[in-house]
Amino acid sequence: MRDMGYRTRDTFSRNSCHKSNRIEVRKIIAVSAASLIVVVGGYAVYSHLPFVKVNKAIAAGNRYSQNEEYDAAINSYSEALELDAGAVSAYSNMASAYLSIDDSESAKKILYDGWQNTESEALLSNYLTVIMNEAVNTMNKGEGSIDTVLSVLPVIEADNTCSEAFEILDAAYDRCFAVYSSDADALFRGNDANSNYAKYEEILNRMVSVYEINPSDELKTLIMKYAVPNSSSFTMNYQDAVSYDQVLNKVATVVGTNEEISSVLACTGNMQQVQSIFTDIFDQLDVGNVDELRDFVVSDEYLALRDIFLNKEETPQENTTYVTISREAVIFNKGENGFSYRFLDFEENPETKGVITVWANFFEDDGVQRNAISYEPGAIDGNPYPHTKYTVTYLLSYTTKGSQTKVAKMNYRLSTAITDEEGNTTETVVGDWGGPDEWTMDIDTIESRIRA
Repeated sequence: MRDMGYRTRDTFSRNSCHKSNRIEVRKIIAVSAASLIVVVGGYAVYSHLPFVKVNKAIAAGNRYSQNEEYDAAINSYSEALELDAGAVSAYSNMASAYLSIDDSESAKKILYDGWQNTESEALLSNYLTVIMNEAVNTMNKGEGSIDTVLSVLPVIEADNTCSEAFEILDAAYDRCFAVYSSDADALFRGNDANSNYAKYEEILNRMVSVYEINPSDELKTLIMKYAVPNSSSFTMNYQDAVSYDQVLNKVATVVGTNEEISSVLACTGNMQQVQSIFTDIFDQLDVGNVDELRDFVVSDEYLALRDIFLNKEETPQENTTYVTISREAVIFNKGENGFSYRFLDFEENPETKGVITVWANFFEDDGVQRNAISYEPGAIDGNPYPHTKYTVTYLLSYTTKGSQTKVAKMNYRLSTAITDEEGNTTETVVGDWGGPDEWTMDIDTIESRIRA
């Protein structure tokens, strides 16, 4: 019995131990399972955190870029930016991908947008670098233009101490304007807001604005260089030339001046003074009042201008015997002593509204200097033919008084020459034009009487 009892306790004891072990194992399994659930669940949450997704998208883009799969890379970087508009590396890496496929415009846009969204100086620096590299590449290809200059301006506007930008703009002055040097009209002539003159004026105004905020000798030198085009001859629409005068005066006031700027300002200032002399008579001629030329040709203003050329006085207007006055365009020519200017004549600008010619030649009758002026009306419906030229002369000449009496007196003479498309000209002369003894004769009859 004693042995039985021992064996029984022993057996119970073993059975209890096994039961206890099974309970502990189940607990361990349960705890382990719970821990696994927590870990797996935690990983799932972590992998869905926004910054993790952003980093994964950027990493994917980088792998695509390494494999030269740039479209896929751009899509991955775009995905990153949709999740986080402040991901600086996504902007810069996407710009690199765009540059790899020669899409600099998209590269500049994404870098600029990135700078705006993040205020990252690195993105701004990259943006400005792309601009400058693009400008240099364009000039190296010989394709530089006034648009190339405009493209570099954002660099000095963002960083007015960027010496590289100043160097590029300095080179652009010589290389970009050179493409217009063979044609005086090509540089600035245009009739819309996108004409080269509008762009040129924008360049000067933006440079001056930067200078006003933070003046520097480097920028001053650049502005004064750009203030006058790098061309021996350039043509502007008249209204553009008036605007140019205002811009140049601003440059002279804010930045400074030099001999070239002063020379051009003398032209633009004189140009407007001369136009003011002819404003009223042009208004009359535009509506067909040719008779008004009688009073105008003897007016003090007209004679004062005529005498400047007649006596070879100093003037920025080109001094010739027959001086053209028109309203559409002005040509500036650079000589040894600076710039001079003149208005375009009918042949140079057939679309003119009308041309007046000042006669500055010595022609005296008994010591009395003749006063003469010509007027050519504008083309009708774009057709310059038949081309008419009126010439009015105030002179001392004999007129017929009554049937035979010849009387010498000051009187007006009107010559009208009409030229057809084949070049044939018909000319008539009216003596004592507007006077009591007016007479009319064609030029052939006059010449035949002279020969006789």
